[in-house]
Amino acid sequence: MTRDTDKPDQDDARTRQAKGSIQEAIGKIIGNAAIEQRGSQESEAGARQAKADEASKAGTAKADKQIDTPIDRHGKD
Repeated sequence: MTRDTDKPDQDDARTRQAKGSIQEAIGKIIGNAAIEQRGSQESEAGARQAKADEASKAGTAKADKQIDTPIDRHGKD
């Protein structure tokens, strides 16, 4: 089985986001504002990381497409 090389970065970002959401919820449940805030920050950081990974992947795909596009020579060789 092969793994997509970009996938682990996105998985890490989504895991970080989920971890932060859980930590934030626990902070709310136990009434600890510091834990809640730390969880919120972790969740936001994971979301930013995931967004950056997707933007990077999209930019790479766009660059690859431009490289693969044949040059129109209008019949000139």
